[in-house]
Amino acid sequence: MRKYFLATAALLSSHCFAAASSVNFEGNYDCHGNEIGSNAPFKCQMNVKKTGDTYASTASCSDGNSYSGTGIYDANTQRLSTGFVNPKKAEETGVSVSEIKTDGSITTVWTYLNSTSTGRTICTKQQLSETPN
Repeated sequence: MRKYFLATAALLSSHCFAAASSVNFEGNYDCHGNEIGSNAPFKCQMNVKKTGDTYASTASCSDGNSYSGTGIYDANTQRLSTGFVNPKKAEETGVSVSEIKTDGSITTVWTYLNSTSTGRTICTKQQLSETPN
């Protein structure tokens, strides 16, 4: 029974690792969502890149706001937990949890530190354009 358990655990672990490691979410994204409170729609351009053990993100939004953040990725759950800040508006400091989908998209639930509500954002990875030779 113990050998069966170990073999099953090894198989499940390798499956989780293979699924998680096949997702590369570094790159540029087109994002859209609704603001907390007002429910006003917004669009952003976001960049995510690996920075050692963490991931750095920057976003520039259609309402003139910009954000930067640092996140920690959990390959087992394919989730990125991030702290972020708007450098021009300290009250727009917050946290988010993002699910990295196998199709390259990202769905995020986020909130500001002083809020009791959450917002949601959906981001689609931009395709790399081919460069002429």
